[in-house]
Amino acid sequence: MEEKKAKKGFWTSLFSPKPCCCSCDDNIIVEDEEKPKSECCCEECCEGDAGATKGNVKEIKVLGPGCAKCVTTFEAVQRVVKENNLEVKLTKVEDIAEIMTYNIMTTPAVVVDGVVKIKGRVPSESEIKELLGI
Repeated sequence: MEEKKAKKGFWTSLFSPKPCCCSCDDNIIVEDEEKPKSECCCEECCEGDAGATKGNVKEIKVLGPGCAKCVTTFEAVQRVVKENNLEVKLTKVEDIAEIMTYNIMTTPAVVVDGVVKIKGRVPSESEIKELLGI
C-alpha cells in the first residue's frame, strides 16, 4: 500500500520537527541557529547598556502585522528619527515569516541593528531616544 505525503501548510512547516542531520533518520528536533549578532562592539564599549550603540544606529525595524499598536510604534520611532535628524534606515516589517525569524511571539517589536530591543508593547518617545543613544 502506497503512503501519501500530506502537504504541509505554513504553520505546520514552521513548527514541525526537522529531520536529524545524520543517517539515522530520526525525527529529532534540531534547534535553529540564532541570528548572528550585529557588527557592533557593544559588549566591549557599552558595558550593560542593553546593546545601545550611543547614536551610531544604522537600521531600525518595527515588526508587526499592521495592528493599531504596531502603527503607533512605527509612528513614534519615525517621529524621533525625524526630530533628531538621524540618518538611519527605518523599515516596517509586516511579513509574518520574517517576523518569526526574530523569535518573538508578541508584537509590536523594535529591532535595532539586528537585535530585538522592545517587544509586546508600545514604547514612549523618551524610551526610544534612550534606546537610540540620544
